[in-house]
Amino acid sequence: MDIYNTASTALTQIIQVTIFIKGVVSDIKAYEKDRKQIQLRLDIQLVSLEFFGGRFLDEKHGLLLLRGALSDRAANAICDLLLKMNTVLAEYNDLISRFELFDDLQTGSPEGPSGEDWKQRSFDRVKAKFKTLKLKGYHWALFEKTKLLGVLSEYKEWTDSLRDIMQHFTQEAIYGMTGKDASASSPLLMDLKGTGLEQVAKRQLMAAAHAPEDFSELEGDLKIPATPHETNQQSHPFQIGELTHNGHLEQVVVEYHEYPRELRGDDEDLEPGEIAELKQPVRDLVWLLQNSAFMEKPTGNEEGEEQPTIYSLQCLGYKDQAKQHRFVFVHRLPLSVESSGEALISLHELINKVDSKTRQPLKPSLGSRFGIAHCLALTLLNIHSSRWLHKNIRSRGVLLFQKAENGRVEPFDLDLDHKRQTKPLAFIGDWGYARPIGGVTEMRSNFEVESNLYRHPDRQGVPGREFSRKYDIYALGVVLLEIGMWRTVSQLFEQRIKEANLTGKLPKAKAVYTTLLSLAQTHLSREMGGQYATAVVACLTNEFSQEGDLELSLDFRDKVVDPIAVGMKL
Repeated sequence: MDIYNTASTALTQIIQVTIFIKGVVSDIKAYEKDRKQIQLRLDIQLVSLEFFGGRFLDEKHGLLLLRGALSDRAANAICDLLLKMNTVLAEYNDLISRFELFDDLQTGSPEGPSGEDWKQRSFDRVKAKFKTLKLKGYHWALFEKTKLLGVLSEYKEWTDSLRDIMQHFTQEAIYGMTGKDASASSPLLMDLKGTGLEQVAKRQLMAAAHAPEDFSELEGDLKIPATPHETNQQSHPFQIGELTHNGHLEQVVVEYHEYPRELRGDDEDLEPGEIAELKQPVRDLVWLLQNSAFMEKPTGNEEGEEQPTIYSLQCLGYKDQAKQHRFVFVHRLPLSVESSGEALISLHELINKVDSKTRQPLKPSLGSRFGIAHCLALTLLNIHSSRWLHKNIRSRGVLLFQKAENGRVEPFDLDLDHKRQTKPLAFIGDWGYARPIGGVTEMRSNFEVESNLYRHPDRQGVPGREFSRKYDIYALGVVLLEIGMWRTVSQLFEQRIKEANLTGKLPKAKAVYTTLLSLAQTHLSREMGGQYATAVVACLTNEFSQEGDLELSLDFRDKVVDPIAVGMKL
C-alpha cells in the first residue's frame, strides 16, 4: 500500500465531503435550530484535517513528523484511521459522485493562501447544486436529521482520535525549538490555533518549567468544615470548602497533601533555604496545574475548539498550613450550576458502598463502570501526551461526577445512574508531585501500605527505578481491576494490610503483583468481558511497544482505551 497516496486521497475526500455536508445543511429548514452548532462542529473538524494535511503529508517524504519520518507502525495507524473516517462518510461520498459534484468541490486547493476562497466557492456551489436537485424532486434520506447527526457523531470520534495522535507530533516540534522560541508566542503555537492542540503544546512547553519566584499562596479566606474526613486525610483527601476573595464566595474542592517526611518532624534544625527547597515541588505542581487548561473547551468559549480530553480539576492555588504539616490544594468544582451541597464521592468510596439491608455492594450500571474506566484511561493517555507523569494514581484520588443530557454536571448519584439519565465522569486528582517525562525522580521512600499496593514492584517501599510511563499505566491497571472486580485493594488485601500495620513491613511486592495479575486473568472476564480483562492484563504486564513514545501511546490506545470504549454502550 502506498501510504502517502492512500492517506492523501482519503484526506482530500474527507475534506470534500465535510464541505459538501456543511453546504447542504445550510439549505435545509429542518436544521434551523441545529444549523449553527453543526456547521461549527464541521468547521472544527476541517481545521484539524487541513492542519494535518499541511503539516504531516508531504508529496516527497510521505507521512512525516515535524522532525523526520514516522515509523511504519505509526504511519499505518494514521492511514487506517483516515480510511475509517472515510468509511463513515462513504454514502455521502457516493452521493457526491452520483450527482457529479466532485467538479464543484475540486476546483482549487484546500492549502495555500487561497484556501479559504476555495472553501467558500465550494460551499456556494454545493448550495446551488442542492437547490437544483430539490427542484427535480430528489429525496436525500442521508440528510434526515437523526441519520446525519448519528454519522457526524461517529465522524467526530475518529477526528478526535486523529487529534489525539497529532498531539504527539507537537512534541517533536517543541523538541526542535530553541529556548527562546519555546514560548506562548512561538510560530508553532500560532499555527496550532483552532486545531485543539494549542493547550497540549503549552503543557509540553511548561512541563519542565519551575514556578516563578513571585508565585505565592492563594489569597482569600478558605473555610473547611470540620468533618471526620479531616482526621484521616489519607482516606479522604477531598472535601468541599468555601473560598472568599474580594467579597466573592465560591464553593471549591479542597485536597490535602501531607508535608514530605523531612518536614513533618521538628524542622527547627532546617535552614530556611532547605525548607523552601523541600516545598518547591509543591509550588511547581500547583503552578503547572493552575496554568494548564484541561477542559474539552476553553473556559468562556463554549463554542470553541476541543482539545484532547483530560478529566482533572482546575486548580486555583494552594494554602500552606504549617501547623497541620500539610498543603491544601484548592480546585474549582466542575459543575455547570451552583452546587446544591451534595457530598463529593471518590471511586474508592463508591466501590465500598453497601446496601444497608442486604449488605451487598451497590454497583453502578455496567455501562457506567466502563464509562468510569474509559475516562481514566483516556485521561492518562493525554496526560502522557503532554509529557507529564501523574505518579499517584489510585481509586481514593478519583472523584466521580455525572453529566445529564441538559449538560448539568453534579456529584455522582447511583439512583440517577440506574435510571440511565446521566453519563459518568471520573476526574483524576491527588497528583503525586508530577514531573515531566525525562526529568529526574527523587527516589523518596514510601511505606504507606495501601498506597504501595498500586505501585509496580520496582517502585514499592524504597524505589529501585526512576519513574516512567509504565508505572503510571501499572497503577491505572490496578484501578481498572478494582472497577472490574468492584472491590478495592483495601478489601482484596485486607488481611495483608493488617499484618503489615502490625509488623511494620510491607507485603512482598512480587506476591502482590502475582495476586493482582491472577485476578485479572481469571475473574475479570466474567464481570466485564474478555476485552476488558485483556486491557487490564496489558497494563499490569507492560505489554506495549518499546520503540518510542508515539508507538507506546498508539499501543495503549489500541489495547486499553479503545476496547474499554466499546463497553460504554452496554
